Amino acid sequence: MSTKLQILKTALELYNSQGVNTVTSRHIAAKMGISAGNLHYHFKHTDEIITTLYDQLAASFDGLVSDVEKRDTFELDALGKFTIRSLELAYKYRFIFLHFVEICLRIPSIRKDYYKLTQRREKEFLFIFEQLQRNGILRTDLPQSVLQALITQIFIAGDFWLSNNELTLRLRGSKAIRHYSNIFAMMFYPYLTEAAQGQMII
Repeated sequence: MSTKLQILKTALELYNSQGVNTVTSRHIAAKMGISAGNLHYHFKHTDEIITTLYDQLAASFDGLVSDVEKRDTFELDALGKFTIRSLELAYKYRFIFLHFVEICLRIPSIRKDYYKLTQRREKEFLFIFEQLQRNGILRTDLPQSVLQALITQIFIAGDFWLSNNELTLRLRGSKAIRHYSNIFAMMFYPYLTEAAQGQMII
């Protein structure tokens, strides 16, 4: 593994365990056993490291959505797998979500990119909804305003489920992902067709 990738890996571990305020470039370098100067050769400051990790997260989620858009059909099981993979990805980069407002204030370029990202994601989710409706999974009698509200709910739940977990249950790893993937499934339940509701285990 290259030094640059090792820096990102180590920074992610430290940010996830200690947050963004207490971890400095010197902490990352010390954890790796390299000099701060060596680290700064690859990244001028920690904000650059955080931005790179955010970009990795966004690119990985783009990959998940792209896989969905390439499918000819999109069944209820696929929706469940997409949810789990999304939560796994969020958990891997959990420091971003746990400190997201603070990070956006600290690094305005991330806030700007996030806004653009939500605009793109909205179109992508509408495409997924169309797929679900064609396959008899999502109800077709839902007004556009309801679908738009559902997308906002997905954003809110997706961005802040980790904060909820940290303040309440404090589940870790697969236990957290399993619990909150069930919560996401229940969020979709009222919008599913009767047949699709019958396939869900409640």
